[in-house]
Amino acid sequence: MRTFEKMIHLLKLNSIRSRMLSGFLFLTLLIICVAAVSIYILDRTNHIIAIHTRISQLEITTLSLLKTDNDFFDLETINPNYFETHESTYLSRRDSLKKLIALSSEEIIQQNKNGVASSLQKIDSALMSYDQKFLLLESLLFKKGFKDYGLEGQMRFHAHKLEESQFNLDLYKVLSLRRNEKDFFLRHEVVYIQNVNQIANSFLEELSKNKSTNQAALYHLQQYTKLFNELAVIQIQIGLSSKEGLRSDLNRLSDHLAQSYFSLSKYSDEVSSAAQMRVRVFFLAIVAGAVIFSLISGYWISKKLSYPIAKLSSLMNNVVGSKKYTRSFFTTEGAAEEITTLTKSFAHLIRETEAQMTEIKSKSRQLKGRNLELKKLNRELDSFIYSTAHDLRSPLTSLLGLLNIMKYENQQDSIKPHIQMMENSIYRMEDFIEQIVGYSKNKRLSIQPTKIDFQILLSEVFDNHQFVPGASKIKHLVEVREKSPYYSDRGRLLIVFNNLISNAIRYADFSKAEPFVRVHLVVDTSEVTISFIDNGIGIGPEHVDKIFNMFYRANASSKGSGLGLFIFKETIMKLRGHVSVESTLGVGTKFFIQLPNMISGVNEQMEIPLAVHV
Repeated sequence: MRTFEKMIHLLKLNSIRSRMLSGFLFLTLLIICVAAVSIYILDRTNHIIAIHTRISQLEITTLSLLKTDNDFFDLETINPNYFETHESTYLSRRDSLKKLIALSSEEIIQQNKNGVASSLQKIDSALMSYDQKFLLLESLLFKKGFKDYGLEGQMRFHAHKLEESQFNLDLYKVLSLRRNEKDFFLRHEVVYIQNVNQIANSFLEELSKNKSTNQAALYHLQQYTKLFNELAVIQIQIGLSSKEGLRSDLNRLSDHLAQSYFSLSKYSDEVSSAAQMRVRVFFLAIVAGAVIFSLISGYWISKKLSYPIAKLSSLMNNVVGSKKYTRSFFTTEGAAEEITTLTKSFAHLIRETEAQMTEIKSKSRQLKGRNLELKKLNRELDSFIYSTAHDLRSPLTSLLGLLNIMKYENQQDSIKPHIQMMENSIYRMEDFIEQIVGYSKNKRLSIQPTKIDFQILLSEVFDNHQFVPGASKIKHLVEVREKSPYYSDRGRLLIVFNNLISNAIRYADFSKAEPFVRVHLVVDTSEVTISFIDNGIGIGPEHVDKIFNMFYRANASSKGSGLGLFIFKETIMKLRGHVSVESTLGVGTKFFIQLPNMISGVNEQMEIPLAVHV
């Protein structure tokens, strides 16, 4: 009973669901009918097109076969390896193409019983004749040989024997024989066969007069003449020109195959084009029907569905713009049930939104007040840091002065190490204060890209460290390859290199024969790639992943604050760069850095903190 009531409710078409369902049911039915007819027509068309495609592929394969044959005649007939082994990649490829042609032709004939099949059978017959002629020609060419192989090789062997001085023959006659022999194979004229035989017969008569003395020469001359005549017969079979012999037969069959494929392709193309035209006409009719149906269904849906929805949308826009809601703007009479429900929900939503907006405004006022307080605290913190740094530095400076006086006034050797330790502690404290102040002071400064000359910059950094204990013992190896001008923040690059070089000096291994620092830079339009390598004491594997952490010191005897490499990596990150490190304890350390080239944004302002070096 309940299901029946639902069906009656749907048939009333008083909801979006029922109205849309009725339209979609009709559209679905139409689509199913069109799809069924389309599938049938497309299947027939695709079958015809597939046959046409396979014929084209068969034609291409046949052309490949003919080209392979031509390549064989052009290349393998002068290839000694072929005559030595009677094996050829061209023949192997030819066999594969023959099998592919036979298989494709058989498939097309089985799928198509009309004129295409009969034409293909004629082509198969012509291909069979062509193949027989080719195999005969190939066997003759192999029998003929080349240079030292086959009949030609045997003939040349006997000819060379005749030319040897031991037989004391008339070289003029021998050279006449060879000249006419070569003229025949070069010019392919029968007259040279007669000349060779005449000269050979005359030569034989002359040698026969003294058989006992010239027996070996007679044998070689007879064999030479016999082999030459056999080669002449083979050459005549092959063809003295492209219009004679097997060469002529192959050319004629090739032309016949080309013409047959052309006719078949033309016929297949006509059939395929006709099928495609039928498909176009059918789909044009479908498109026209779809347009007409869309116009009719669109008008109906617009009248039953779109109009109430458009009015509700206009009401929503007005409410959003004016932030007020009046129910008299829109009446839900005659609208679908969902539209009525949506209108009520919208009214409730507006009321809830108004309450939330009131609360948000209150929270915003509180947030603004706290932001002002936070800015004030930041300013006070900066002032505190600067004042604290100044107040701390003043007594440290005074202490250094007093220590210097003590060193000059008090010459006791026992107290000098203690004074030196006190100085070192004061320097570390001053360095630490400088790092903290610099990091805090410059964290909001923007990048100032300028053109960088790495040779000058590196020279400046090395000069700054020349008086550091042990710096003079370290060899500097610098290679700069600049494919493009490089722009970046010079101050931050100084921080990067100062950190690297000061650490390389501080942790150098002076027990090695030649401590060194190797810097290799490659600059292009997009970035600079930096390799920084030293052969110092290295870093243990358990420390490598932690050296960039704040206040981390990998070496127990380290005199640094543990901030240097932290600020070093922060500087690289702010420059949108990347750094990686490899190190082996007792061998040395390698830093690999990539920094973008800011040549395209020299005037770009970026909020990047500035750090100080170790």
